[in-house]
Amino acid sequence: MALVSVKVPLHATLIKPQLEAKKDVFVEWPLAANLKEAEELTALAKANGVKTLVGLQARQDPSVRKAREIVQSGELGDILGTTMLGAAAFWSGGVVPPLEYTLPLENGANMITIPAGHAMDALCYVLGEFKDLQATLANSQPKVPITDTQGNVLRTAQKTSHDWMSVNGNLASGGVATIVYHGGSAPRGVNFYWEIVGTKGTLVLEGPVAHVQMFHPTLKLLRSGVKGATLEDLKVDGPVKPDPTFNVGKAWDAFVGQGDGCITSFEDAVVRHRMIDAIYRSNESGKRESYL
Repeated sequence: MALVSVKVPLHATLIKPQLEAKKDVFVEWPLAANLKEAEELTALAKANGVKTLVGLQARQDPSVRKAREIVQSGELGDILGTTMLGAAAFWSGGVVPPLEYTLPLENGANMITIPAGHAMDALCYVLGEFKDLQATLANSQPKVPITDTQGNVLRTAQKTSHDWMSVNGNLASGGVATIVYHGGSAPRGVNFYWEIVGTKGTLVLEGPVAHVQMFHPTLKLLRSGVKGATLEDLKVDGPVKPDPTFNVGKAWDAFVGQGDGCITSFEDAVVRHRMIDAIYRSNESGKRESYL
């Protein structure tokens, strides 16, 4: 078994020899720096018959899993739409030298691929994939100060990755989805907010950090048609305090045939890469794009 946990631009170079040696592989998300590399790795893994695991571990989050269960049970009725808002903490203001590699778009490690990518994967895990989407992206801070840990500016670097993402589209299962992610923090103090609206009720997931793959949002339900109804807290099976390792642990348990988590393979990861590629294409063309 090979574990690849390095900077994204190095993923493909290190993964290929492991697949050619017919080793099972775990790799952190993103699978690769771009769609082409991700598709090549997925095809190579299939050709060599190896077992793969990608760190799209937001699918293992207790609140995300409970939301999926509620949606699939029909408790919310028909899904009318969903709105997701995230403030990604980074990609706004200065960065320390170890994170400077996240500034060039071609490196594939940025706001869209990492925090938004994990969150979009959670959304699609709960509600299904997009039938089509349209995106607007912005790089409003192309010059970024590189600072030491005390905040002293060492130099200025160019940033070509985006610090604002707005995506809207139609879900294949029905309903409209809107996702907005931006760099920095939300002044309201809630850096992650996700609302799922159905004909019978609404789910609300909230959290102080928009990296839902590591930090667990709360889950609340508002029932429609009930006089005086308010958001009620829903109990989920999981840690009672922040534990960034919990979701990864659930994925590994599933990989070795234990627990009740799910395995997210290279095939799953390449679908998310195709979605992100469609977001980039839509921003360039100004048109609606599909990726399925």
